[in-house]
Amino acid sequence: MRQVRRLPEHHDSNGWWETLPNAPEPRGVTGEVRVKTAIVGGGICGISVANRLSELCPNDDICLIEAERVGFGASGRNAGFMLNLHSHGPPKNLDVLRRNMKFWQTGLDSLRNKVEEWQIQCDWNDSGRFYGAAGPDGEKRLSEISATLEALGLHHDRQDRGEIAKRIGTEFYSSALCVPGSALVNPAAMMRGLARNLPANVQLFENTPVVSFARENDGYRIVTQQGQIQTDRLVLATGVFLKDFGIATGKFVPMATYASLTNPLDPESLRNLGTGEEFGLLGGSEVGSTVRLTRDNRLFLRNHYNFEPGKSASAARISDIATMHRKALTIRWPALSSIGFEHSWGGAMAFTTNNGTVFGEYGPNLYAILTNDVSPMTRGEATGALLAEHMEGLDSDLLSLQLALPDARRLPPRPFLDAGISMRRWLKNATSGREV
Repeated sequence: MRQVRRLPEHHDSNGWWETLPNAPEPRGVTGEVRVKTAIVGGGICGISVANRLSELCPNDDICLIEAERVGFGASGRNAGFMLNLHSHGPPKNLDVLRRNMKFWQTGLDSLRNKVEEWQIQCDWNDSGRFYGAAGPDGEKRLSEISATLEALGLHHDRQDRGEIAKRIGTEFYSSALCVPGSALVNPAAMMRGLARNLPANVQLFENTPVVSFARENDGYRIVTQQGQIQTDRLVLATGVFLKDFGIATGKFVPMATYASLTNPLDPESLRNLGTGEEFGLLGGSEVGSTVRLTRDNRLFLRNHYNFEPGKSASAARISDIATMHRKALTIRWPALSSIGFEHSWGGAMAFTTNNGTVFGEYGPNLYAILTNDVSPMTRGEATGALLAEHMEGLDSDLLSLQLALPDARRLPPRPFLDAGISMRRWLKNATSGREV
């Protein structure tokens, strides 16, 4: 019997979720449920596995188990950029980037098709993204991003201070790159829409934390707080909580980042935002702020990263982050200094040191998946479907590419890991200047 060491538990206010209409009452496990395949984790990976597995096995009973609500956790807490490419720093190994682009583009195309086919109201916008530079470090990073895009033969436009100011209403940025090809969404709305359209042979159980699981009768018995599930196959798609299930322990770094969202801006405030059209801007510097103007006229701001191996952020921590975000917003748009944030929250991403992967079978009929790069939503959509195909013995060029990736390398033990991450964060913050 494996006890789950830590249960997902967010006490902060996920703004993307809070701006949506009330969700239907969740369904939990009662008594004992019997299925062919159980998937733990209702984020993008888990939902993608469920969708593809249902297509391949339409007569199988499948269940998807989410500890909170689909769209409230990590996949509904990100900045809402559905990326086809993202790279900071000097041009990386172009073969690696081209390989990753196949996953990113496949996932992006799949999500776009589902949103269109199922008429998911998530404010999908194919306008691409900006990268903004506010100082010497940002300018250097923008040149590096541009060099990478040029080497890949990808279109992009460089805009000077006046051009970007005309578009978004601030002279904070000395220049920007306009890069097409990606999309913007309300990620919580997209995740809720995907959950609403799960196939008929997939049962969704929400607010159902898994507390333990054990190998039993050539399958697995999953114990939740409300009931039990007997399954032939078990898939763990729990994001940074994967290590709490005893999988990939010590092989990825959970990094927390923080976001805030304003109330809808009134017409007078919107006049300070250039054309007033929706936009998404990523910092040119690796630790630079992400800024969005949403379709419903809210300003979103995300910055600050820290190593988060333990509990979710406290209320005091979130309050400090909101103050930091208020300063970042004011320095960009001084005329909006009186605008406050309605919601502030944290979310976590996983990183490996060797761009290694957690994907495949980790025990008899026990599978696991983790997205661990800078575009987890699009890659998670692609690799979730690939895991379902791998489970069913299918083959494809993209699956072969996934299976050829290296396993995530073991990290140094704590406290050496903590010290290394702290030093790296200090160096990045020291060089980034006013980019945050």
